[in-house]
Amino acid sequence: MLSKLILFRLLPLVIIVLTAPLLRGERIALAGGNGNYQSSGQNPLVYDRPVEIQRKKKVNRAPRRTTVGARFVERVPLLKLQWRVLKVKEDGADEETSPIALFHAGDRLRLAVKTNQDGYLYIIHQASPTQPGQIIFPDSRLNGGRNDVGKSQEFVLPSNCPLRIRKSDCAMLVTPPEGQEVFTLVFSRDQITNLPNSATETGGGIPVETLMKLKADSGQTLRRIKGSTPMSVLVVNTNTKDNEDIFETLLLNKAQ
Repeated sequence: MLSKLILFRLLPLVIIVLTAPLLRGERIALAGGNGNYQSSGQNPLVYDRPVEIQRKKKVNRAPRRTTVGARFVERVPLLKLQWRVLKVKEDGADEETSPIALFHAGDRLRLAVKTNQDGYLYIIHQASPTQPGQIIFPDSRLNGGRNDVGKSQEFVLPSNCPLRIRKSDCAMLVTPPEGQEVFTLVFSRDQITNLPNSATETGGGIPVETLMKLKADSGQTLRRIKGSTPMSVLVVNTNTKDNEDIFETLLLNKAQ
């Protein structure tokens, strides 16, 4: 009887001892030794479970909240951005297509982008990797010309074209020469002040050097996985020590 009583009293201590390593392991996985998420539980690469990130103050940003000091800790989902390429048919309808396909002059395309949380979205197009970038989002036809976006809002570019334009012409036309066109998709927790933040601010080209420097200063660690549709791409910034933005590069391959 006495031995059973002792065992009963020790049972809570045994449970604590056995589960403590698991709890510590979850905390270590959450922080990640190098700032990258490494969890075998409910994967935040797929689910929007909040994780602990270290906010980082950056130049050319307009924070939505004022903080003391350059860094603070916040529990929020990792930044994610999903994109997919749509091929436009003669009747104006579109269907998802492989992003690594070889496109030809005359093909009509649309680009669909959505994010997993509130933030600021920028989409920049370059006719070739050496050409200046042109802002295609924010766009006056979408979202009231603003670039602040909400969770799971999908924006299809172009769309909301004037009624006098055929549906099939409300698209990005693939033009010669052969080579590559570049789309830079940027999703940021805060406004980036040296990029246009509304349709009224767009105009003129963005130098290639500016785009390269913004991406180089990101500190992101990107991981790409299958998105929610068969040919969509989900991009996740897994760096919990610099989770301020995503700079994704989409290369469109063109033949003659």
